[in-house]
Amino acid sequence: MAKQKLSHAEDNLGAIEHSLTSVEVFIEKYQKLLIYGAVGLVLLIGVFFAYRSWYKAPLEEEAQSQLFAAVQYFEQDSLALALNGDGANLGLLDIEDRYGSTAAGNLACYYAGLAYLHTGVFDEAIAYLKKYSPGDNLSKALVNGNIGDAYSELQDYDKALSYYKKAANSDRSRLTAPRYLMKAGILLEAQRKYAEAKKIYERLKKDFPNSSEGYEADRCIARAQQRLQQQEQQPQQEQQEPRP
Repeated sequence: MAKQKLSHAEDNLGAIEHSLTSVEVFIEKYQKLLIYGAVGLVLLIGVFFAYRSWYKAPLEEEAQSQLFAAVQYFEQDSLALALNGDGANLGLLDIEDRYGSTAAGNLACYYAGLAYLHTGVFDEAIAYLKKYSPGDNLSKALVNGNIGDAYSELQDYDKALSYYKKAANSDRSRLTAPRYLMKAGILLEAQRKYAEAKKIYERLKKDFPNSSEGYEADRCIARAQQRLQQQEQQPQQEQQEPRP
């Protein structure tokens, strides 16, 4: 029995020695490639940190400085200056074009979209809002909701409804979801889709009863139900009317 154990141990030791030998042979054969690979990795890491420290950080700071002036014009409702600049400071369009890789350049897309939305240039509003990359659910809800508003103004109600629903589902908090559910319900009513509108209002009542929109839900449900009944009765009345 002891001999069998000894033999088994020797076999394992032999396998380990063989593995070590294979590794040594591999290292010896590809030593230069491994060294070049390691050096290349170190250089790549160095380039990355240099890019962040010497290029990206100053570029971000410069973009933030330019964005500050544009946002001030936006908040003062001077939307033309916000978009195009004042001669001394860049506008949102140039900031996005020059600093698109920075966080400030990304944010300039959002402000540009809002500026176009408020000035009635809805196609451009949609284009810039879609270029914006939101960093959290609240931002995602707001950008989807604003895109929905732009499509609604263009009377593309199917797309508007789609984006209102996306906005409501992007951030399920009381901050945004009730507002966009209400907009979706009103838009459905305008399209005479009363059954769908009623479902939206019922969701609003169930999920956000304490929101300002939630307080209006019962009234909206009753209105949608009444219009739905009228809609269902209308074909019956038309059938009953005598033909000329």
